[in-house]
Order: sequence, then C-alpha cells, then structure tokens
Amino acid sequence: MKNKSFEELQEYRDAETREEALEELADLMEIAHAFAKSHGTTLEEVEEIRRKKAEKRGAFEDKIFLIEVED
Repeated sequence: MKNKSFEELQEYRDAETREEALEELADLMEIAHAFAKSHGTTLEEVEEIRRKKAEKRGAFEDKIFLIEVED
C-alpha cells in the first residue's frame, strides 16, 4: 500500500489539468482511508490530529516549507 501511495502521488504531481489533479487527489484520499483503517482509526480522527498540529505549528497555506530547525 505504501508503494501504491508513492505511485498515486507521482500521478498527482504529473497532472496537467485541474480535473486530472482532482482525480489523483481522490485516489490519494482513498489510500489515506485505507491507511487509517489499517491503524484502526478513521480519517476524522486523523483530521483532528492534523487540525491540532496546524494550530500549533502552522499549515501549508502560505506554501512555506521549513528546511531546518535549530535548538
């Protein structure tokens, strides 16, 4: 399943239209559902964790990518 996730992510990266990107995002969501289920949880629980992390650390809305952290 992990290998399939990389394949689908690559297809998303290669998408040239909005429609293609949305189709690939749907496939990635299907994989996310399967990963969550394999860990005995739901995407709702994962979403709550994502939300809390975004509140604490920020999100990718501004498309800023942290490269390094110093103590």
